Amino acid sequence: MPHTFYDGTIPVVQNLLKTLSHILHQAEQRPDANNLLTARLHEDMYPLTDQIRIIVQYSENLVARLVGREPLKFEGSPMTFAEFYERIEAVLKSATEADKDVVNQHADVLSPTAVGPNVMVDMSGSAYAHTVVLPNVYFHVATAYGILRKEGVPIGKRDYYVGFFGPPA
Repeated sequence: MPHTFYDGTIPVVQNLLKTLSHILHQAEQRPDANNLLTARLHEDMYPLTDQIRIIVQYSENLVARLVGREPLKFEGSPMTFAEFYERIEAVLKSATEADKDVVNQHADVLSPTAVGPNVMVDMSGSAYAHTVVLPNVYFHVATAYGILRKEGVPIGKRDYYVGFFGPPA
């Protein structure tokens, strides 16, 4: 069976969200886990809570666009691990329900897309997925991972790949 647009989008988002959930569960096991919520890689970068907010909202925006519905809007940044998981699970559920044929049909559909403050351009679903959403989601998952590593959470490269390949044996 040939690789489809669906294959390069929905399962990728699901895998990244599963990785995110896994590394957050590792972090939550620490006695000082709540201190991690405001941790940053650098003072001018977003804290962990905002990394999660961005990952989840971009992922939801992509799933919604590719199935032709309005995205769920998550208000504010999640402030607890429970809120992290709730948001992640909501998007995973939406992604699981995404119909492959519907997603594939949206690859070439042009829609107005915000590319900056007050700047809208017509962009196809595939351009939106591969030039806007997926690069951002990868970046913010890697940044969340980096924050947790910097703060001493014992995670490694295998933990990053859990969403793609399952837990290490």
